[in-house]
Amino acid sequence: MEISLRQLEVFVSTVENRSFSKAAETLYLSQSTVSAHIAQLETVLQTPLLERRDKRLAEPTAAGWRVYNSAKQILTLCRNMQEEFSAAESSPAFISIAASTAPSRYLVPQLIAAYVEKYPGTRFSVLEGDSAFALEKLKSGEAALAFMGTRYGARAFQYRTVCRDRIVLIAPNTKEFLSKQKDGALGKDLLSYPIIMREAGSGTRKEADKYLAHIGAKPESLSVVAYMNDMESIKKAVISGLGVTIISERVAQDAILAGQVLRFPLDAGDFYRDLYLAYAKNRHFTLAERSFIAFVAENSGMMD
Repeated sequence: MEISLRQLEVFVSTVENRSFSKAAETLYLSQSTVSAHIAQLETVLQTPLLERRDKRLAEPTAAGWRVYNSAKQILTLCRNMQEEFSAAESSPAFISIAASTAPSRYLVPQLIAAYVEKYPGTRFSVLEGDSAFALEKLKSGEAALAFMGTRYGARAFQYRTVCRDRIVLIAPNTKEFLSKQKDGALGKDLLSYPIIMREAGSGTRKEADKYLAHIGAKPESLSVVAYMNDMESIKKAVISGLGVTIISERVAQDAILAGQVLRFPLDAGDFYRDLYLAYAKNRHFTLAERSFIAFVAENSGMMD
């Protein structure tokens, strides 16, 4: 077994943060991966490098401080070499993204615009589908990052919450539904009406199924009039009076504000899902990708 730059990077970050969990957050790794890298480094050097005060805190041993100083020098030399040759390249930074419908249309454009304003010249590729599609693009390597409304494969992927998204029920703007809205009806009170559902694979569908299970509503008891995957088609179907649907409030906001549909909270306490930035835990990120991940983390509070 040999010493790797990744082991040194993880060890330096753990020393500087005095914490396994903070090092994991800084490097976009899981805490178990951080612990494994340090254990491998200690095995190679055949000496303890950290005194583990508890599951998260760490303090370098005397040998640990010597390794830290050497590791810093090695990483600095490598970073300087990488930046020297990166600066010589004429091509602009490039970031590939996959995104499910709601983030792709109502979150990603806002983030990209703000990032490009700060770092002009960066180019993006954005692939849109449902959450399952976004995950497949991560798995295949076609996308370095993904924005989605649900979590899949937690062991292989890291998920960072970007913002919360309210899930609501929308209905046609008719006298019947307007009367129910004035009477304070909730979305769960309208599930006996014909309903339009997303196809399996979407984050919204997964959250809708989760909510239905929470209130004890069986899928077979619903009067599903259509399954659709395109959100614009679903909104138009509701506007035309085909039925009601459970949907992201962000996606339906334009139709709500235009008075084309009526919005009903699903429950008295509202119902939310998280929108995530996801990426493979074992991916080696470019400087541009690391920069964008950090930018999203810094600005996630502005997205709510």
